[in-house]
Amino acid sequence: MIEHDNLEEYQDPVNYDLEFGGEEDKYQFYLELARSNPGEVLELACGTGLTTIQLAKAGIKMTGVDISSVMLAHARLKAEGLPVTFIESDARTFESDKRFAMIYLTGNAFQAFLSDQDQIGLLATVHKHLQPGGIVAFETRNPKGTELADEEETGWGSFIDKDGNIVKVSGTQRYDASRQIMHWVTIRDWGNKRTTSRISCRFTDQDALNSLLTRQGFRIEHQYADWDKTPFYPSASSIISVCRK
Repeated sequence: MIEHDNLEEYQDPVNYDLEFGGEEDKYQFYLELARSNPGEVLELACGTGLTTIQLAKAGIKMTGVDISSVMLAHARLKAEGLPVTFIESDARTFESDKRFAMIYLTGNAFQAFLSDQDQIGLLATVHKHLQPGGIVAFETRNPKGTELADEEETGWGSFIDKDGNIVKVSGTQRYDASRQIMHWVTIRDWGNKRTTSRISCRFTDQDALNSLLTRQGFRIEHQYADWDKTPFYPSASSIISVCRK
């Protein structure tokens, strides 16, 4: 389906955090949700633990699962002394004896599951590991609120790296409508070098998503357009789903 392992974006965890960290409104959303559903919490596809660690700092017992050993090594360094355990595993096949009060994915990680089979495997893992009445939450980009046209290199922004340098970020995109998969190439200009990485993400519309969730045994309680809990509307850029087993 793709010509790479979809992990090229996750080889430099320190600079990853500097580029993508600081989403305080998102951290607060998941923290409030966890507090309203007391018990141990599992984050699947947790990466460097950007969100996991915020919840652990608030005293919530956490487990974080990710497929990348590089990202998890950095997560463990940051989480020393906190009530969190990090496990290297594929979210589609993860197995634990624990049952969690809440399971979530963030960073649009749901979109990394590129086929029907992948999505079903992920949700089967979630269903199996949730306590009866437990909550699952995640966000995904809404195809009807996203520009899906093919684009040549376009500027996307910048960030300051671990050495204090400004890194300019740009990229290209190509959308495979038949598979609902966007192929992005990210280009980072570090001043003395340019690096590229590839990532592919699947876009699932609200109708297909809701049908999938229902078939996998979940009851959809809320869908939001943003972290402020604005009710979802058709042209929103995100679908944030909160469901119960």
